[in-house]
Amino acid sequence: MTTHSNRRSFLQRSGWLAGASFLSSKRFGIAASSPTYKAAVIGRTGGGDYGHGLDTIFNGLENVTLAAVADADPVGLEAAARRTGAPRAYLDYHEMLEKEKPDLVSIASRQPDGHREMALAALEAGAHLYIEKPITEFPREADEILAAAQKHGCKIAVAHTRRFMDPFLLIQQLIQEEYFGPILEFRFQGKQDARVGGEDLIVLGSHDMDIMRFFLHADPLWCFASVTVDGRDATPSDVRRGQEPYTVAGDTVRAEYQFPGNILYRWSSVKGPAEWNRPFDYKEKRLSKWGFEIFGTKRILTYQESVGAFVLDCPFLTLGDPDMTWRPLESVRKYTKPAVLNHPIRNLIHAIETGTPPQCSGEDARWAVEMVCAVYHAHKAKARVPFPLRDREHPLREWIER
Repeated sequence: MTTHSNRRSFLQRSGWLAGASFLSSKRFGIAASSPTYKAAVIGRTGGGDYGHGLDTIFNGLENVTLAAVADADPVGLEAAARRTGAPRAYLDYHEMLEKEKPDLVSIASRQPDGHREMALAALEAGAHLYIEKPITEFPREADEILAAAQKHGCKIAVAHTRRFMDPFLLIQQLIQEEYFGPILEFRFQGKQDARVGGEDLIVLGSHDMDIMRFFLHADPLWCFASVTVDGRDATPSDVRRGQEPYTVAGDTVRAEYQFPGNILYRWSSVKGPAEWNRPFDYKEKRLSKWGFEIFGTKRILTYQESVGAFVLDCPFLTLGDPDMTWRPLESVRKYTKPAVLNHPIRNLIHAIETGTPPQCSGEDARWAVEMVCAVYHAHKAKARVPFPLRDREHPLREWIER
């Protein structure tokens, strides 16, 4: 199957590929003799489709050749082949992996219920993976994927893309330098749209769990949480399939995590009046509810998705100095991104060639899933749940089976 799509027009539209200079080997610091990698994409129309540009993630890279795309839906496959420019298209990804023998595979399905099977097949074929988040829906499947990667000597990178974004890279740098002073607490809130509660937790909150470990370079010690429906504790009868078909419970989630250094991380997604749970819209100037605050002993940082990041040179929200104001994060320091973080596939290739972990590794992604699942374990136990989780299955499986 051939394509009629214009590759240059894709490069201009892509959020990752912002211009020819972005892709130059010189800027990225890769020698012209760097090997060429053969790539393939696995999608699933009607079962997660192609999330967040993972179908076109290989396009425009000078040492990556996209060979094929696979999708069990014939109409979706034809559309994906046109979008990606893949010269060959397969209805069966097993056949594609056997015939093409790719070096790199993008597992593009937004929904994770097929990730395990896709990942194990690709790893068995010797391919390194770039995979949509969350890597899986519960820890055991992530355990199996990571074990297979180790067995076959393959790298796994996961699309927790905040790790590549300038504001978050700068915030991490400032935290590590104790610019805010020793950290006391982080407060995150989910997007809280129609997916509020349990679905917000797994679909969008997994990003927040990942970025917390990224900020602190540390793993959580325990989780304590409550999951409620209309203000009462969630019970087995409240288990449901979300708008995106994850198995979830609760319209409100409040969770706390303890990190080393006596640092508390709070995460919430709360059902409120209908207006509160509407999605944000730039045209209507309705602000996004996703954001967070960092409370240090010297300074506070606030970030809101549709506004940006601001710093207050005071550890208290109530100001003692009337001349003190919030100032943009950019005023603190000009941030220059390392070349190795200019593109997630470039970063994966760097990891392959140097033996270092990708910016977001399979281990990182498994931790995000584990932190999400700990919420339900803590809610059911009405107690703190320590990490790593002993129960590696789906945290709602007992409720599902009733």
